[in-house]
Amino acid sequence: MPPTPSIVHSAARPYYPALTGLRAVAAYLVFAAHFRSAAASDFYWRLAERGGLGVGMFFVLSGFVIAARYQGDVQLTRSWLRRYLWRRAARIYPVFFLLNGLALWQVYWPLARATAANTLLLVFLSQSLLKGFSNTLMFVGLPQSWSLTTEECFYFSAPLVLLWQDRWRWAPLAFAALMMVLGVALTALCSGRPALHGLFGSYRALFNYLYFGRVLEFMMGLMLARWWAARPPAPAPDWPWRTITGLALMALAMGWLVWLNPHFQWYQGVPASATVITNTLFPLGVTLLLAGLLAERSWLRRGLSTPLLQALGRSSYFFYLLHVGVFSLWWQHRFGWGHHVGWQFVATLLLAELGYRLLEEPLRRWVLAQTLPREAAA
Repeated sequence: MPPTPSIVHSAARPYYPALTGLRAVAAYLVFAAHFRSAAASDFYWRLAERGGLGVGMFFVLSGFVIAARYQGDVQLTRSWLRRYLWRRAARIYPVFFLLNGLALWQVYWPLARATAANTLLLVFLSQSLLKGFSNTLMFVGLPQSWSLTTEECFYFSAPLVLLWQDRWRWAPLAFAALMMVLGVALTALCSGRPALHGLFGSYRALFNYLYFGRVLEFMMGLMLARWWAARPPAPAPDWPWRTITGLALMALAMGWLVWLNPHFQWYQGVPASATVITNTLFPLGVTLLLAGLLAERSWLRRGLSTPLLQALGRSSYFFYLLHVGVFSLWWQHRFGWGHHVGWQFVATLLLAELGYRLLEEPLRRWVLAQTLPREAAA
């Protein structure tokens, strides 16, 4: 069997099969963190809780994919920015608007007259993703969609970082440091003020949830894209050392967190000791793993590049939005929490595949057709 290619070129953009498959793995890790069998052992519960690291995998992947597509092509012109932002919005927003709106409808409809104004404000903050800047409001609607605010912040900042990186190779690290300093300053200014309703409400939430604290993960992916673009053509090494080292670092980070068993607070996240591992050691392992999947031949790359994993990877965003929401609430009401989790996973998979084919992809193409009619849907 010939080696699986690490990259497939199309007229619109490069496509990385193994990285698409890895998106599915990341989404399923998050599912494992949220839904565990009531009969599972304590060790499995502690291990599955670390599935939240899948969000960090998404962040590194996003950094790489956006940079790989746009580096060397950024133009701070109105037409370029319009194309860039509409493409990103078409990818993220339509299906989020529908699923998040359904969750909001289930919670808040019918509107109580006495609280209608506050409810409509919550709906606006949730649907606009502005909720993600507040640690007390970020879980309104689909709770897992806090990460979309972080993603959107990266989309807005990526063109500037890519331009800066053209002039200075270490610009992504400098940008990450600047964002963290800015985040700390904003938290110092805003925390402890009840009138702000959790806007930059705590340092712990800053480094668990907000872009200002999670920026390094995106920058690791962005720097990986520069390395990949500048790397001279070379045969794949006989030993996939990057893949193995990356997996080892990821396993070390996960094992360390299982051993620490950090206390998770819903609106704050995990303590600083666990946050350092989550935001540095684990994404470093992910970055090395991605480098290996790009540059090396391995059984893992072949497995992630199979047609099944490609299909699951393409529907992974719908899966991520669907797995906690109206369907999961119905499932728990029908069967009870922690029961038939395997069947719940399979049902969510099937619904996600249908949702991708019938909703997500058609809506994305429709939005692009309305906003960028001369652009190829990509």
